[in-house]
Amino acid sequence: MLLYPMLLTAVLTPPALLVQVAMVPGLALSAQAPSTVTVTAAGKSQVLALSGPPDPAHPEALARVRDLPVSLPSAHTGPVTVSVKLFLCDKARGLCTVQEQSRRVMLTPGRPVTMTFTPRSARQR
Repeated sequence: MLLYPMLLTAVLTPPALLVQVAMVPGLALSAQAPSTVTVTAAGKSQVLALSGPPDPAHPEALARVRDLPVSLPSAHTGPVTVSVKLFLCDKARGLCTVQEQSRRVMLTPGRPVTMTFTPRSARQR
């Protein structure tokens, strides 16, 4: 008896996708250039901007990056490609770079998915 309502909820609940950027010490996201997330599902792409509060010590950088919930059509299930384009600045060196990362995930109704992207510092590459 309990299985039917749970199954119905899972089928009627649209897929949920949350994109996070986990910053590493010494790197900051530039507040002057548009860092973006591109989500491609069923041949359609949507580009969303990353945001966050400014860093008081470095006004040209963001103190942190806000989590980004992505709205998808309720009927969509299947593979989704998530790409990030990050404009990063090394606080110690004053050097700015662009990093791009891409991942693919399978979405199912009623099952939330969190994708965390971690930029690499110049020392890690």
